[in-house]
Amino acid sequence: MKNLKNWIYVGLFLGMACAPIDDNPQIIQEPDPEPGFIVNEHNLNVVYFVPNDNPEVPGYRERLHDMLVYFQEFVGDEMDRNGFGYKSFGLAWDTLDNQNRVDIITIQGEHDQATYDYGSGSAILGEIAAYKNAHPDRFSSQHMLILLPQRTDGGSQPFYGLGRNCFAVDNPNIKVSEIPTTTSNLIGGMIHELGHGLGLPHNKGTRSERQEFGTSLMGAGNTTFGRSPTFISKAECAILNRNQIFESESIPDIYGGATTTVTPSVSYDGSSNTLTLTAEFTSNKTLSDVLVWLDPNVDNEGVGANRDYNSVAWYVGNPGGNQFSTSFEFGEIEDHGDWPYEMRVRLLMENGTINTHSYSFKFNNGNFETDSGVMVYQHSNYNGWGVELSPGSYTTADLVALGVTDNDISSIKVPLGLKATLYAGDDFTGQAFDAGAGNIWFLSSFNDMTSSIVVSEQ
Repeated sequence: MKNLKNWIYVGLFLGMACAPIDDNPQIIQEPDPEPGFIVNEHNLNVVYFVPNDNPEVPGYRERLHDMLVYFQEFVGDEMDRNGFGYKSFGLAWDTLDNQNRVDIITIQGEHDQATYDYGSGSAILGEIAAYKNAHPDRFSSQHMLILLPQRTDGGSQPFYGLGRNCFAVDNPNIKVSEIPTTTSNLIGGMIHELGHGLGLPHNKGTRSERQEFGTSLMGAGNTTFGRSPTFISKAECAILNRNQIFESESIPDIYGGATTTVTPSVSYDGSSNTLTLTAEFTSNKTLSDVLVWLDPNVDNEGVGANRDYNSVAWYVGNPGGNQFSTSFEFGEIEDHGDWPYEMRVRLLMENGTINTHSYSFKFNNGNFETDSGVMVYQHSNYNGWGVELSPGSYTTADLVALGVTDNDISSIKVPLGLKATLYAGDDFTGQAFDAGAGNIWFLSSFNDMTSSIVVSEQ
């Protein structure tokens, strides 16, 4: 099950001289790594963040070492099952303590536990950044798991993914021996949020996957992990396969930005209940894989529409050219009916960058439909006023008459089969921005600049 290359790399790592990483370090003889422990060139940074009135939970280093190795082996097994070989995220070796193996960076917070409530993630990251500036050798990657002792006053605290960082909770019952019988979701929640910190979106999983493998980790896996069968899908393993902390060596231009385009065509066959996506694409970076998420925007779990908790992912792979075609049977989606959907085509680059292109459609009385016009919105993420524009040309006066404020458009949805050209000047003059089919949640380079628009068939 284990990858020999990882063992070789661990041996090389342990043979290297270690630089001091504490104010008064004392280097001692390092123990041998235990089976299953993987060290890569860039490893998951594990931070234990301690409010000034809520100390570390006793025995946290030993408990969390066992838990992190357990997580590491679970992920490695899922990577292997999905065809990527036994490969998992790296964990840094603690060179200062021969009793504890995973390097856990303990940071004393400046404030009390009430200050570090659920919405305090950005403030905590700011304090960690200050510590990192003073101790750069303690951090080896762009990914961080941040653990806080569970609050003793009953208040809330961060428990979510935030970019390449994620937050979770520690208490005395966060230990491997508790996994099969615990009634708490804190352990499963920890690895679920770690998934987000490693770039994984929500994914409920297909019917076939759930029937064979259980519950998707990035769906409701926080409630099943370790207690009943839980899996990671192939599409998500493809993302992990290109993640910085899953590589034994540095990847050039890791997460460097990519410029991509996708020109899609979507059709639906009612007799087979099958959706077919055919697309051409361009990219200025080397493509690794094409991945597709399909998100039914229906509120049947009390979480609100368009929250992606019930989305389903599938793996297309590398088409070996600049076009691909893939089909998906709607019977694989538990939530299928007369409601809106969002399809997200994710282009995964070899350097780990993911560019997402989103498209909307819906079913009406069982019939596949796309919107008949372009939707423009006042604010990002399709908020504020929204106005539909049918194919045609719209001057500033035309837009104002329809309810569009001049120089105030921040997001746009262009349905399949249409395209829109936004102009900075009236009468289709000045700087232009071309928007093909797809949803753009924020017009960053053209935000609040639109004065006229042309909508046409693509």
